[in-house]
Amino acid sequence: MKNSLIKSRRSFILAGLAITLIPWMDLAHAAGYPSGPITMMVPYPAGGASDVSARILSNPIGKELGATVIVENLGGATGTIAASKVLNAKADGSIIFQGTQNELIIPPLTNRAVTYQPDAFELTQPSTITQLVLLVRNDLPAKTIQDFFKLARKSTSTPLTYGTVGVGSLYHLMTEYMGKIMKIPFSHIPYKGATPVVQDLSGGQIDFAIMPFQSSMLDMIKSGRYRALAVFTKNRPPLLAQIPSITEIPELAKFEYVSSAGYYVKKGTPLEIKAALNQAIGKALQDPAVISKLEADGRNIPKRMSLAEAAAVYETEIAKYREMIRITGYVQSD
Repeated sequence: MKNSLIKSRRSFILAGLAITLIPWMDLAHAAGYPSGPITMMVPYPAGGASDVSARILSNPIGKELGATVIVENLGGATGTIAASKVLNAKADGSIIFQGTQNELIIPPLTNRAVTYQPDAFELTQPSTITQLVLLVRNDLPAKTIQDFFKLARKSTSTPLTYGTVGVGSLYHLMTEYMGKIMKIPFSHIPYKGATPVVQDLSGGQIDFAIMPFQSSMLDMIKSGRYRALAVFTKNRPPLLAQIPSITEIPELAKFEYVSSAGYYVKKGTPLEIKAALNQAIGKALQDPAVISKLEADGRNIPKRMSLAEAAAVYETEIAKYREMIRITGYVQSD
């Protein structure tokens, strides 16, 4: 009897030790993840910058996970409709959210109608960094960013109009913050996605927009659909080297922003599933074909991170935008 107990105890200890030594991916497979298709939720209509990244990454991520990854586009309310759908689903990794600060951090901190907070999501792996550009309608009488602000100051009785993907979005908040710094009012026109913003900018229905850069914009600029006056970082990638930085304006010397995307899951998703996604997404982002496609569309790829590093990055981003909102005082009442 005693020997049997010793053997049983030894077997239990060895089994536990074996589990701790199994890689996270094996643990996920042992738990049956993924057991079916995975939905990659994109919070904007098809055709925009976010959608392009999703289409590039969905198959490589699916290949790493051994599952089909289906891209679902759900625009509206600055991405909060799509975010809410993810939160209403089970925390089992069957649905992942391709998000940025524009949907996950700013809306819940500025809009009391949004029912979730940033910490309702957990970042599994950062995916892309997208430069932001200031675009103007082609016939706007301003050839440089300096001309743009001179024109805007002259137009205070009829402020220049700008389009964004929604009220309370990063691009809305950035433009209002920029106007506050420059002491210039602008008139906001919200849309349900990036594509209609670009369409109305090309058609001359709005004066300007701050948009995430896509390489296709260069063709639109060459064909005279609209013009690019500034990039919102000092260190511009080669593809944007010919466009000045907004920081050349003295008052905006520290006004630097990018769109930082990543793949998120609902808080409470099991650790082994988050680890599986972390590994699969990280490996997909190291695929030379994926890198080539993303960079060709104007994206930069951040360094691969562990779950702990990704969590720390997300906390830092939340703190950054809490401070921005505090300074601007921007909060929606409903």
